[in-house]
Amino acid sequence: MNGIATSLASTSRTLEDLHAHKNGLKSEEKFILYITRFRLVETAEETSQWSSRSKQQWDATNPIIIHVKSKLVRIGSTPPKMIKYDRQGWTGAEWGLESGFEVPIHEEPMLLIEVASTKHPNIIIGLGAFNVQSIATESNQYLRYCLHITPTKTAIDSEAVHAVLDVEIHSSLLDEPPESNYMPLEYNYTAVRVSTMDLYYPPFLLSDAGQYIVSNVICVMNMTESSSLAMQLVPLKEASVYINIEPPNVITVRPQQRMYFSATWIHSQKACMRALEIRLVVNGLQRPSAPIVIKAHLTIPQPTTTNIPYHYWVNTTCITNRSILASQELPILRAILPVYRVLSSSGFVDPTEGMIVAFDKDKGEQVLLRNDGMPLTMSRPGSQWSKLAMDSALRRDGVIQGIDISQTNITDLFSESLLNANGSFVVQEADQVDSFPMRRPLLNLYQKTCMCTIVLGTIYGFPMVLGLSTGISPSFQVSITLLDQKGWQIVIGDTLPSYQSASGSLRWIEHLVLLKWPGADSTQFIRLNLTEVRPQDGDETPIGAGLISLNRMDRIHAMNSLSVAFYVYETYSLYDQLNSSSLLMKDVKVIFSEMR
Repeated sequence: MNGIATSLASTSRTLEDLHAHKNGLKSEEKFILYITRFRLVETAEETSQWSSRSKQQWDATNPIIIHVKSKLVRIGSTPPKMIKYDRQGWTGAEWGLESGFEVPIHEEPMLLIEVASTKHPNIIIGLGAFNVQSIATESNQYLRYCLHITPTKTAIDSEAVHAVLDVEIHSSLLDEPPESNYMPLEYNYTAVRVSTMDLYYPPFLLSDAGQYIVSNVICVMNMTESSSLAMQLVPLKEASVYINIEPPNVITVRPQQRMYFSATWIHSQKACMRALEIRLVVNGLQRPSAPIVIKAHLTIPQPTTTNIPYHYWVNTTCITNRSILASQELPILRAILPVYRVLSSSGFVDPTEGMIVAFDKDKGEQVLLRNDGMPLTMSRPGSQWSKLAMDSALRRDGVIQGIDISQTNITDLFSESLLNANGSFVVQEADQVDSFPMRRPLLNLYQKTCMCTIVLGTIYGFPMVLGLSTGISPSFQVSITLLDQKGWQIVIGDTLPSYQSASGSLRWIEHLVLLKWPGADSTQFIRLNLTEVRPQDGDETPIGAGLISLNRMDRIHAMNSLSVAFYVYETYSLYDQLNSSSLLMKDVKVIFSEMR
């Protein structure tokens, strides 16, 4: 009898595995859906008038519930939450990752979203839908969505208050959600990378009354190592009648520099049925591998294409399914988004925060100004970013006991990430950074407490990597593993993922930071890990590792230059394409500063 039971159980598992194989899923993998935020789209009208109308349309005097249905069967609901009007920067309800429920992707990928209030739970006040098939077919472990929720109890006209819903899907195999990063550049044209090829303008938000300003954001990057490129975003044919580009002129983009454009629907124009296109024109010694033509869609992202990258703003509401590093990129976006030039009487736009792009006749270039007309001084990230980074480091590695690290010290450890006069994001070369001590006489740091900063160099000779299934090339990351657990402590232990340049080289702008305790060993004290990061879900593939070793701490320079050899694992998919079993990172700097 036991043998029969064992046989039946084995057969059952085999059928489950076969079913999972047919659907491209691992037998043990499950997908959990989290509804993180419900946000109302604000307008530039008087605050009390907008609040009164939104409370009536969304029954905001009672908590709301979000239901999710598959095949018309409810598979989960959020806990009740009140819509809060006193949040800084947005109005809505937030759940975060406090509760989630399994999604039956293999049965029905199309999910229906229903919004209801606790007072009338059976009356639907908002609807949305999206397709989650891509998380299975593209072997993703993490996806995020931002969905338009259509109000059902009011006419879709100029007085309708619209809403968006932020949703995440996590695989059960996912260790943790990807950290915030720069806007991903998923489209590779060799010399240039682009964040998106699709612009969205919801037709129900376009009118000549101007209640909503709809702007799409496009980020481009010069991937060359030594060639500046002239770039301009140009509406083609009839698109110039409907879409306004900022900045409108030709911008010189230096090597390894990002540039941000906005494409805003012109207020005086209503929605049209024409096919509109915008072209990124690039001139220089190196050209893109193909013409870069971006399509404009007079619709919202469709349920079947919700994994295609998009990033647009409706007034001050950001709608995107990709990451953004707010501390670095948000000031740039505010400089190119027309909505931040509008001084709203509703109070949700702070005129001291908004920035505009203006042409300076004396300098002959675009400059950034505050809305009050005062020039904005460009500088490295301020104390707010420093605090965020330090908080992140403490969350990862615990509290640093017995050491008072000021924000000023931490700020000096970050790479110089500057805004230039065009409102572009510029990366300075490591050898141009002047905030580190010069090479001085030998020091005895053996019994000292020191801050150790590692400035990473460049890896050459790495083959170009392209995802076979998606056509999207991955990014690459460096992290630290301590080999001396007692003498050293990690403050900042990993970089943000970085893309390959047009020639295939790898470089990072972030620095790694350690604390050295008295008596710490410096012989092979840390290992640098090189990993490939898949852009869809942050899944990491180990590439190789390299050791950093210093001879002795009682006779050492404050700044030490060296090269690090990364030995590539034979299990890495491109191992056979390498000329040798190792990759060399040149011009690595290990810098010590004594903490008093």
